[in-house]
Amino acid sequence: RNKKSSQNIIRHVSKYLDKDRMSKAVRQRFLDYFVNDNNHHFVRSSPVVPYCDPTVAFVNAGMNQFKGIFLGAQSPSYKKVANSQKCVRIGGKHNDLNIVGSDGSHHTFFEMLGNWSFGDYFKKEACELAWNLLTDVYKINKNALYVTYFNGDEKLGLKPDTECKEIWQSVGVEPERILPFGITDNFWEMGPTGPCGPCTEIHVDQRGFRNRAQFVNKGVHDLNEVWNIVFIQYNRNF
Repeated sequence: RNKKSSQNIIRHVSKYLDKDRMSKAVRQRFLDYFVNDNNHHFVRSSPVVPYCDPTVAFVNAGMNQFKGIFLGAQSPSYKKVANSQKCVRIGGKHNDLNIVGSDGSHHTFFEMLGNWSFGDYFKKEACELAWNLLTDVYKINKNALYVTYFNGDEKLGLKPDTECKEIWQSVGVEPERILPFGITDNFWEMGPTGPCGPCTEIHVDQRGFRNRAQFVNKGVHDLNEVWNIVFIQYNRNF
């Protein structure tokens, strides 16, 4: 009886689910956009235990399997690739274990969608590709989106990424929705050492379209990061 009741509930609820927003559909649209429409090569997810890399216990980002390319130790087979990488975050620099269940968005295991350019395109094209996918393909209202960029760090001698700010302006993002943040939010590192660089994030407001820029990166549960574009420009070795 319990099994039949559960099946009835599933059938009832499934009628109201938007199949275009299910994870399988979101993943496939992402890969179709980059592989079929923008000439990226699809690369399968690597195992969650990294190859010959003692700096991390588990793969914690889509770029782990490409670390050798970013360090110049390997040559890329393709200039542009896209993947859906299985990730585990239960320790190290990117440890989400303590916040799982508190905000509705963090998980210890998840798939990270990614597009990668190895000497082909850089900041301008990366931002444009991301923005077009979100607004033209996924049909997310532009007035529900905010973007952030790296505002520099004097101690590390890193200047603000004004180039990124200007790119978002050229894309058409309103100035009040282009927000500067420091090294904690907008400088990405895989671990204590290794490839790293400034990043720009796209956040989506699930509540509505009024301006809530002051709540970006403040832990508000319905205003979340949906995309992180990392510009690998440095290699931390200390």
